[in-house]
Amino acid sequence: MSDKENIIALDKNIYIQSNIQRRIAALDVSRGVAMILIIALHFGLTWMDKGSVYLAGAAQILLEFMGPSMFIVLSSISVIFTVKRKQDNSSERAIRSNIFMRGLTVITLGVLMNLVTLNLWGWNILMLIGFGQIFTYYAQKISVKPRIVIGLIILIISEPLREALWLYKNTNVIFTILDLMISSPLPEYTLLPWLSICFLAPIIGEKFYEVLREGSEVAYRKLFQNLMISGAICVIFGIITGLQLKNTTDVVYYEMYPYLKLLDIWNYQDIAPVLGLPKFLLTATTPYIFYHLGMDLLFIGGVFYILDIKNIHNIFIKMLKFYGKASLNLFLIEYIFISLFRMSLTLVYFVFTVVTFIGFLGILMFLWEKYAFSIGTPEWLFGLVLRGNLKNKI
Repeated sequence: MSDKENIIALDKNIYIQSNIQRRIAALDVSRGVAMILIIALHFGLTWMDKGSVYLAGAAQILLEFMGPSMFIVLSSISVIFTVKRKQDNSSERAIRSNIFMRGLTVITLGVLMNLVTLNLWGWNILMLIGFGQIFTYYAQKISVKPRIVIGLIILIISEPLREALWLYKNTNVIFTILDLMISSPLPEYTLLPWLSICFLAPIIGEKFYEVLREGSEVAYRKLFQNLMISGAICVIFGIITGLQLKNTTDVVYYEMYPYLKLLDIWNYQDIAPVLGLPKFLLTATTPYIFYHLGMDLLFIGGVFYILDIKNIHNIFIKMLKFYGKASLNLFLIEYIFISLFRMSLTLVYFVFTVVTFIGFLGILMFLWEKYAFSIGTPEWLFGLVLRGNLKNKI
């Protein structure tokens, strides 16, 4: 290849990379919306008084798809972008090291979060995201069809396997260890069936990357259609297979799936009591994963349509992007204020207070980044670890 051809190829690659960097704003916006909702729901369940907290319980049930599943999906997609972007100018070892160090840093934060809450072991959202990034790195090396099969097998076996381990964990030490590894003592988040997303979500990331490399409007619209169709199929399948009601009188489900306590919170009011929670809304069940993965795809597809097909950009979108980029910092810092108005705010006061606090946290992160260069934040720690790791590789 001539020097001229090399220059043309380099310029084309730079254009492609910068175009993709610009276009993944849709993912930052999705993450930003999810983070704002998570903060509002966390504060709602803690701050609202008993006469209003049932609304927070209902919101948590109905908007749960914007929580763990959204962040794990987005995290898996980010791994794909990292691998694809760097594979032309970085070694496989350097790429793997980058992903491992980022994953291990998130896991470390998750472990520290457990220790603060006096829980020595448990799958919290940070640990799931950290391990998920590492699992995704290896999962994306498998071709698409086997990956889909593995993901579906995990979804099929997860619920019966977890229940069997829970029932017999006290009869065999192997069952005890497996139960601790898969479910943990506080199983609000569990390795199974969440692991399935690490096999299925990279497929979305790869399609995203391929379409964004092409850069044509036709490709964008095709991606949007695929996201909406795939999302609708998953949602419908999750609902159809998850209509069975579970309630707090079912001992197995109440202890294995503690999100059922949200049913009790909703039933604090006696106007519209609910007898049970359908499984597609019950975290860590197979229908739940299908339903929430589908809702995530629909939401991401909608944001992609707004930002990249209709090209709608304004100061509100910029704000959401910033919240998305600062999501990890916001997630951890919110806990400083979590007990500030415990069970004391009516609905009206809560809405005013939570909007004010979310705005305050955003301004705090902005000023911290602008004037203190984010020193001391988790994202700053990421950069420190990754830069140190990069130096060791040079």
